[in-house]
Amino acid sequence: MNVKRMVILAALFCALLGYVLFFESPALKQSKPAAEQLVKVFSFPENAIQSMVIRTGSVQATLTRRDKRWELSAPARTVLNQEQAESLLSTITGLVQIEIVSQGTEELGQYGLENPAMSITLSAAGAAPVTLLVGSDCPTGVSMYGMLQGTKDVIQVGTLLKFSINSFLDMYVRPAS
Repeated sequence: MNVKRMVILAALFCALLGYVLFFESPALKQSKPAAEQLVKVFSFPENAIQSMVIRTGSVQATLTRRDKRWELSAPARTVLNQEQAESLLSTITGLVQIEIVSQGTEELGQYGLENPAMSITLSAAGAAPVTLLVGSDCPTGVSMYGMLQGTKDVIQVGTLLKFSINSFLDMYVRPAS
């Protein structure tokens, strides 16, 4: 290969590389959107929660932590599989707000929140209980409408919550058909 041609190609490569590093690179850094911060629905740390009350329709279950172990205290006292109880707790405390759908709305019927299909109340030592009201599914089917009791903001949460709770209730609370 000709040395003169190789020097010209190397100089051209260095010039293009310099152009990209000095002129294109800062533009790429500035155009990247900032990563959205995930907002948890419940601000309690998982190990601070002392009780959970889950209601769907006419079924209500109360789970209580006693000596670092979960037990079903209502409708009847039952010993729980601790892995399943911790998995349910992890699903609930890990719940993130996908999006705020409406702020300060009074029209809760369109979201299924006038008579919510489900509610989840978490209680932690030294803190007031927090209740999430869960309404109807969103049109996409991958999320549901929800609202923290005492607020007016309608949010979207994932449907994994509904499936986890229904599985737990089917296992421990609802009678077998």
